[in-house]
Amino acid sequence: SLGQRFLEGLPGGVELYGLPTMDGRVPTFCFNVPGRTSEHVATQLADRHEVAVWWGNYYAVETMERLGLDPWLGAVRAGIVHYNTAEEVDRLLDGLAGLV
Repeated sequence: SLGQRFLEGLPGGVELYGLPTMDGRVPTFCFNVPGRTSEHVATQLADRHEVAVWWGNYYAVETMERLGLDPWLGAVRAGIVHYNTAEEVDRLLDGLAGLV
């Protein structure tokens, strides 16, 4: 349900890579905000919203290249697991809305 919450609340303009539905996927999301580096997005989410996400290629250089992304800058990665809360997902979404 938290993954669905993320997908439904994803601000327009955020580039999501992968399936746009929870059918057939796990709640790990790879995305970018146009005009901003993945490092910038991750840093801003941490500093301003206390949201921990990763940035870069996660050792998946070939995947980043296939997505047409710089293999070193890659994308932002957010993983939602069983101990996350709706409030945390909403903080992530609010942070992204402020960056779009």
